[in-house]
Amino acid sequence: MTRFEAKVKARTQDISDLTERAGDFLQAGGVDLHAAHHVGMILEELLTNLATHDGGDADASVLISIEKDRVFVEIADNGRPFDPRSTPDPDVTAPVEKRSIGGLGLFLMRKLASDIHYVRGDERNQTSFAVSRR
Repeated sequence: MTRFEAKVKARTQDISDLTERAGDFLQAGGVDLHAAHHVGMILEELLTNLATHDGGDADASVLISIEKDRVFVEIADNGRPFDPRSTPDPDVTAPVEKRSIGGLGLFLMRKLASDIHYVRGDERNQTSFAVSRR
């Protein structure tokens, strides 16, 4: 098992830099391009939500593990309590002009990832998910 660990401030440029480094790590670890892209999208979505809702003051620790059949990601942050599983799915059948803004990124996360878990402890959010390597 190969691991990537990083700390990041919830700011746009820092998030972008982290997702690029994570992508390089996944590519070097032999992870399929689609799987690496899915991990990057989900990671960026969760960290961008943190930045948006906590004004860039929050920080996060990210751990990515390349396992035999999947990539496992853990994010711990000091932002406001937020369970990414708790938001309702957007109505993707409605015409675009009638859809509410927001929620599509978390909807995609729930479609692309498995083993999504969330706990709040010690004033930190702990979110984890897995993406199949295939």
